[in-house]
Amino acid sequence: MQKYNIFTKYHSVLITNQTPETLSLEGKQIIECNKDNFLEIPFPNLLKERRKKNSIVVYVKDIDVSKVFMRAIRNYVFVQAAGGLVRNQNNELLFIFRNGKWDLPKGHKEIGEDIEETALREVREECGLNDLEIVSPLGITYHTYYMNRRHELKETHWYNMKTKEMNLIAQKEEGIEKAVWIGRDKIDEVVADCFLSLRDLLENTNLF
Repeated sequence: MQKYNIFTKYHSVLITNQTPETLSLEGKQIIECNKDNFLEIPFPNLLKERRKKNSIVVYVKDIDVSKVFMRAIRNYVFVQAAGGLVRNQNNELLFIFRNGKWDLPKGHKEIGEDIEETALREVREECGLNDLEIVSPLGITYHTYYMNRRHELKETHWYNMKTKEMNLIAQKEEGIEKAVWIGRDKIDEVVADCFLSLRDLLENTNLF
């Protein structure tokens, strides 16, 4: 089973060969995609940001899903980023508050870095942690946005991390208002106030 779930500010476009019968489809538009029609599917329109727009499932039948994904994002500038879900020794999780939303620390990949190095560097810079270790991959998210007069698609690689440190220093120059440890009692409230792509990842992760 292959899938790419692309999020805009308001909705998502899931490109997958997973059969519709096994998906949660309530309120979603379904589009069948095959080798004969995939060039005709209006992906720019499907990915256009509009309030109250239903999420979309593109069901791919007889063609490689990655080929359909590349077709869907061909008009976007591709950007790679990485970040982490950090757990401390008290089994609390690190979240930051930025741009009016709860988020996880992350940032753009720099030239010469591998993606794990990016994840570690960004968490260190944004939250002031030095003792930091990657435990395992968490997942990959995709979201679109408009910046610097161009449409970008960001592929973010997320990692489970751990630390023995407790003191957090929010990187104010990056627009981070606060960096805090969140426990089990507050996690649902925080996840519900994340951006859609991150919320989807976390809601499908066993956090505690």
